[in-house]
Amino acid sequence: MTKNLPQVSIIMNCFNGEKYLEESIRSAINQTYTNWEIIFWDNLSHDKSKEIFMSFQDSRLSYYLAEKHTPLYEARNMAINKATGKILAFLDVDDYWKKNKLEEQVPLFDDSKVGFACSNYEIQ
Repeated sequence: MTKNLPQVSIIMNCFNGEKYLEESIRSAINQTYTNWEIIFWDNLSHDKSKEIFMSFQDSRLSYYLAEKHTPLYEARNMAINKATGKILAFLDVDDYWKKNKLEEQVPLFDDSKVGFACSNYEIQ
């Protein structure tokens, strides 16, 4: 991927999400599309979520700690305010992406009529 492709801001909101967090972050890091950032919004977790997130050494990952615990919609909005990408994507801490998810979805936004894209899911 080249740097002239639009940056994707991956919004990850977390409240005590340690169980699947490492796999979730890894699924973003392993994307074939590489122009992205993760905005990790810690909604005052009291498990090992922060330690797990901080164990990743990647300049595209940014950690933010909420001042107070808020409902998910509010936490997402605060995380979005930190985003710098042209495209927003949401990755919940208990979800994983296939390695080519962004590579397949980002080109859809070349069409000015497209403002939203979603994908199917698999339960494992």
